[in-house]
This record gives sequence, C-alpha cells and structure tokens, in this order.
Amino acid sequence: MDAPDPVRGAVAEALGSPVVGHEDLHGGMSPGPAVGLRLADGRQVFVKAVSADVRAHNHAMIVQESWILDVLPVSVPAPRRLATVERGPWVAMATTWAPGATGPLWTDAAITAVAAACRAAGEHRAPSRLPPVDQRIFHFDGWARLLGTGPADDWEAAYAGPAADVVAGWERWTAGDALVHRDLRLDNTAVDVPAGSAVLLDWAYASAGAAWIDLAQMAADVVATGHVLGPQTATDRAYHLLQTLPPDASRFVVALTGMWCIRAATIPDTVMPDISAWRRARSAALRPLVSRLIADLRDPKLAGSRRGIATS
Repeated sequence: MDAPDPVRGAVAEALGSPVVGHEDLHGGMSPGPAVGLRLADGRQVFVKAVSADVRAHNHAMIVQESWILDVLPVSVPAPRRLATVERGPWVAMATTWAPGATGPLWTDAAITAVAAACRAAGEHRAPSRLPPVDQRIFHFDGWARLLGTGPADDWEAAYAGPAADVVAGWERWTAGDALVHRDLRLDNTAVDVPAGSAVLLDWAYASAGAAWIDLAQMAADVVATGHVLGPQTATDRAYHLLQTLPPDASRFVVALTGMWCIRAATIPDTVMPDISAWRRARSAALRPLVSRLIADLRDPKLAGSRRGIATS
C-alpha cells in the first residue's frame, strides 16, 4: 500500500528538500511502504510508513522507534532520525541512509560484521528511557504452554519438557543494563561488505538487558534465515558463536524457538497471514541446534566450562 499524497508531501517538507527519485524496498515485517528517496540537495534517505487503519501495532512501533533513535548515543551503529510526520491514520519516519545491503541469506562476512555491530551496541549502557528487556520479550513461556496444549509431533514430545526447564526464570537471566536492540534479524541490518561493517536497523524494541542478547538472537537468526552454504553450516556457525557467550545465551535461543513455535500455533495474523508459516519454519529449522544446546545446558561440565565468558 502506497502512502497518500499528503503524507508524501509532509515528508518532503519535513526533510527540507524536494524528492527527485525513489526506490521501493521490500522485506521486513511491516504492512506499509518502505522507500529509499533521493532528494534535490543530494541526500539519500530512508522512509517507512504505515496506516493505523491497516495495523495499529506497526503504527505504534514507528512512533516508538522515533523517540528511541533520538536517545541512542551517536556511537551506536544505527541510523539517525531525520523527521517523523503524522497525517490522519498515517505515520512516516525518515532516517539517514544506511550504507550496504541486506542479503537474503547470511554469509560469513555478514556474520562477522553484524556480530561486531552487536558488540559495539552492547558496550553502551541503555539510555534511561528504555524499559527493561523483559518488557520487550513475549511468549518466552512457549515451551511450557506447549506442554499444556500438547506437542504436535515426536520431536516436541521429546524436547518440550527439557526446553521448558532450561528457559525457566528468563526474566531474571536476561536482565542487565546494556543497550539491547532486541529484534536482531538479517533483514534488520545493512551490511557493507567492503568496509566490513554493519548498521542495525529497526530499533522499536530497544531495551536494557544482558549484553549478549543481540548476539544470541543473531545466532538463532543465522539458522532460521539460513546461510548461503546450507543448513549444516548455519547450525555450525550459530553454535560456534554461542560457545563464545555465557550459557544463558543458549537458553535464549531455546526460548526464542519456543516463542516462534507457540505463536505459530496460537496467534493467527489476518493482516499478514504468511507470518504463522514463517514462525513455524523458523522453529523447525532451529530444532537441530536446540537439541544440541539442551544437551549442553543439562551437562554440568559443558555449561560450567563457559561460565564467565566475556561477550566482547
């Protein structure tokens, strides 16, 4: 759905320069337009918009991200907000253009660049306006709920109980004061391969939590989104990354998998009906890694050997 003319005009006015060209961008999880604009003054900017009449949640997320970008330290690898306009049910936000691109699958170069960006962000203390991360995490009791509704197959029957055990108390072990992006996926990054750098995009869920959270979520996404060299490489790369982090990072991946599993089973989306299948595919792709992580977490020798590992 394209933004109406009054919204487009308001964006150009707020940016202080006429729009001379645009490129429609695709991907992400918002049911609204996203474009790269070329302005008459030579700037290239990014704009995304959504109507509350289409999906109120995403409208609120753009409003929320607007003030979050304003409170992030300038040294965080994030875009800078240029303008936010509201016209009727529509909201649009313009930010600086992030150099690089977002590929369909992870590569080793992308893993290295995005991991460095996650570490750089996590070295910052979260701004005081950001809430604790447990307010940005949903359905991390997915495995326990699945036990109540009944597992769908033999794998869930075998692993839902142990998974629920290892993620118990997640509100406690995810806590911290580090800046957390909390929505780390490949399509929320722009990777500049020649420069070996990355910018983290879509900060609406930013919060204060454990410094390793974004790296753990990245590990899960490497498997769930996929690696150019195939599923086994994706699982191996994710496992290797998690071995550099505290054991709670592995618990986080197990909890994310349960979240996607229960949400796919219980929360239909009438605006974006494909999202249930997307969640189901992600939880299925993560099963080999989750099986391995649960075995590690239940082995005191393996878990103990990783305690005290630094995230930087």
